[in-house]
Amino acid sequence: MTVARSARTRLAPEARRAQLLECALAAFAENGVARATHSHVAERAGVSVPAVYSYFRTREDLVAAVLDEVEAYLLDIVSSSLGGPKPVSEALRTLAVNFARDATAKPDMIKVWLDWSTGVRADVWPRYMDVLERLHGIAQKVLERGKREGVIPPALNVKASARAYLGGGHTVALMQFSGAKPREFDAVIEHLVRSAMGISFDAPLSSVR
Repeated sequence: MTVARSARTRLAPEARRAQLLECALAAFAENGVARATHSHVAERAGVSVPAVYSYFRTREDLVAAVLDEVEAYLLDIVSSSLGGPKPVSEALRTLAVNFARDATAKPDMIKVWLDWSTGVRADVWPRYMDVLERLHGIAQKVLERGKREGVIPPALNVKASARAYLGGGHTVALMQFSGAKPREFDAVIEHLVRSAMGISFDAPLSSVR
């Protein structure tokens, strides 16, 4: 395990908190949301356990701070990927590609997200469901725009489609961790986009705006 900094390194309070939060994200990625502790964070940061407690006074505070980071990440990647005037098919493809990219670029963030999403019996589950509802709402708006533009069938249930499409983000991230080949990603992403838009698999997706 790589220690982030020496315990003797002096940092301003804001910088120290940011460092500890970064180490906490890594600790939660390694140990899971339900098991990560102040001790795990202290070991990674190269500081004493009391030093971590001085910034995150309880385990609940520590968990909340880490999940704040993951929530902000999820809302940003979904809204920025799906937002703007780009064609609906391109927006949907962009989000799937970005999830795959971040499984490599931001593996700790993605791993904590995946772990959080499976904590059905944990006390953090209601918060995850609230976040998921907001993400579904963002995806629904894009699909509703597709209906208005005539590129999505009027009968498509956009709520169900948004749920299924965002669920595919898990699959894409897991494929990246497992070392899937580019052509495998392309096939899965095209399937997700077509399914989300209700487009037949024998129709040319490139012509759909």
